[in-house]
Amino acid sequence: MNEKPVAFITGASRGIGAETAIEFARRGYCVAILARTRNDLDCIAQSVRECGSEALIQCGDLADLSFAESAIHKTIEKFGRLDVLVNNAAWREITTMRDISIESWDKTIRISLTAPAFLARWAARYMEKGKKGTIINISSTMSERVGGFAPAYIAAKGALDTLTYDLAALYGPKGIRVVCLN
Repeated sequence: MNEKPVAFITGASRGIGAETAIEFARRGYCVAILARTRNDLDCIAQSVRECGSEALIQCGDLADLSFAESAIHKTIEKFGRLDVLVNNAAWREITTMRDISIESWDKTIRISLTAPAFLARWAARYMEKGKKGTIINISSTMSERVGGFAPAYIAAKGALDTLTYDLAALYGPKGIRVVCLN
């Protein structure tokens, strides 16, 4: 089994997710990085390797929950463990409730809320065996400061804030810390 701790980071191709992956690598973690764009993930993986860590690239869409579940399993197969889950990926369309399509609403909720919920469930199954782990949900200040132009995103992030409390109550007694960052 791999001796280094392992972090699994969604939305890791740029921004917060990319910097989070690189920082975990600097701190000695192997990282599983997920996003839709392979080229961007290749660049982040190179930065991870330059820190002396190992990267597992997994390219796909978190709206596909079978991909999300298999990504957790592939991480365990590769590294033999999972210590940290960072639910960073999100998607939104800038539109108002007057104009948002049902398809856009559903996609936003699926990527920004449903995928993090089930990734937490699948990751926690492995973390519970070791009686420790951390799940970090990246939310948004928009969950509390609305602007009228991203209703599904705001609903998903508000729900993610609340879901974090529920996951902490469920998994905390098993040694898994669940936190949310806005």
